[in-house]
Amino acid sequence: MLREEQDIIPYETTDLTGKRVLVFSPHPDDETIGCGGSLAIHTRAGDLVKLVILTNGAMGDFSGKATRDEYIARRKNEAIHASKLLGIDDIEFWGYEDRNLAGSKEAISRMVDLLRKYKPGMVYVPSPLEFHPDHRAASFFVCEAIRKCAWECEVAFYELGQAISVNCLVDISGTLDLKINAIKAYESQLEELPYLDVSIALNRLRSLTLPKEVTHAEGFFVINAHKLKEEGPLAVVYYFLNRVKEDFEYLLKDG
Repeated sequence: MLREEQDIIPYETTDLTGKRVLVFSPHPDDETIGCGGSLAIHTRAGDLVKLVILTNGAMGDFSGKATRDEYIARRKNEAIHASKLLGIDDIEFWGYEDRNLAGSKEAISRMVDLLRKYKPGMVYVPSPLEFHPDHRAASFFVCEAIRKCAWECEVAFYELGQAISVNCLVDISGTLDLKINAIKAYESQLEELPYLDVSIALNRLRSLTLPKEVTHAEGFFVINAHKLKEEGPLAVVYYFLNRVKEDFEYLLKDG
């Protein structure tokens, strides 16, 4: 028979706290939009959280009203403010060129060094199915860095512009206000696109299969480093395709 809903998407939440956390954000704001509620839960629980923002965000100024240096500085200050609202004080800006992260493969070796030095128990990174090329490059780079490392951890792929098949839902009802305020700190980006509305709408959708008291949730595809080394970033795709394949084979087996 075909799988029931609870075999496809979680019907209960997961507590991801109790781990040292490393977050890779392609641009200043991705970390807050994609997993800000969960990061606030980590910091409230006393988990160490380190944030790495990979690019300078220089290409986010569609209006062109500010100089390049002014805009980069503005986005950096917004990230610092937003991070503090989420309880994050440890933040690094690697400064790669916006929309050209894929051409900065030296970032992989920096990621390897950081993983070995920081020894995270949980790594957050965008899904490889994202639209933006920097989001995808960040995902592929982190997967490659983990493949080269001997360090074992869990990896949580987060959603930004593209919803994915998730295997983990985190209740962010209690940190929703913090996430909203942190997104609002990115005024430069809210001037361009309705990121706040879109992010909170997705979080509301993710609560659909959860108890009524859970009003908002963040969805992740969580995988351990050992399995990720075997399957790479395509693990996100295999999870969905294998389910569809099994359903398809079941429907046609008597045909």
